[in-house]
Amino acid sequence: MSFTKNAFGLVTVLLLAAPGENLRCEPEPIAAAPSSIEDYMDDLLAMQPIAESRSGVRMSIEVVHDAYLYFMAKKYEECQNFGFDEDLTVGKLKSAHIKYKRFQKRLYFRIHISGEGSKCVIFDKKFASHLEVTQKSKKTSFAKRSFHALNVSPSVKFSRWTIFGKSVLSNTKKNLFGFQSLRAEVTSYSIKAANKEPVYFRLKGIRVQGQNQTPGDSINVAKRQISTRSKTWGELQVYGPTIVMTPGNWEIPLPPADFLRVLKKLGYK
Repeated sequence: MSFTKNAFGLVTVLLLAAPGENLRCEPEPIAAAPSSIEDYMDDLLAMQPIAESRSGVRMSIEVVHDAYLYFMAKKYEECQNFGFDEDLTVGKLKSAHIKYKRFQKRLYFRIHISGEGSKCVIFDKKFASHLEVTQKSKKTSFAKRSFHALNVSPSVKFSRWTIFGKSVLSNTKKNLFGFQSLRAEVTSYSIKAANKEPVYFRLKGIRVQGQNQTPGDSINVAKRQISTRSKTWGELQVYGPTIVMTPGNWEIPLPPADFLRVLKKLGYK
């Protein structure tokens, strides 16, 4: 047998014995990981987050185009964390589907209102009276829109406060609610995502006082006392921030396939 044939045979044996991956000219493409439910919820809340400040108050708002999808995604995530399979997940989510299906196609807003620095925000009316929401309609440029507060923390509960005027002996009593930070979850059916007109959120009729800001104007939340020596009670009333949301610019994320499959088994359309 010639040297050439022996060499060719040896090379053939070595190639056959070599691992398969060594024969690849290019690496195989890696399949993209499916979108997780956590990523989906983050994408929902990232549709148009906005924050504005005015009069010593900061307000931020996040919006989701469909409250039902957001609530069900949170429940679905809980099932995933427990390691439930699809059939068991469907069974566990039946009660949640019945509870939240009335929120289908309703906008969901997550709102945070806080005093900047040491400032406190004072309400003398219920939450819905201080937060005005408007959107242009066929009849008027600023038609008021209603919303339903699902959760407000802390709860807006009024208590008796003492308001001191220019004289220490001059004081009045008022039912007020003071806070440094308030979070709210609200939904709305009257605000339409399909309506491309901007939606205005305006915080109005509030009062803002700093804790020991000056000797004449300050607030003591623990004792529920407000000093207004340099201004009258009426002069303390100010407008807070206004946030403008633009439904026409929202990019609505698609739900993960496994999550959507579970929703359809529950009757979601």
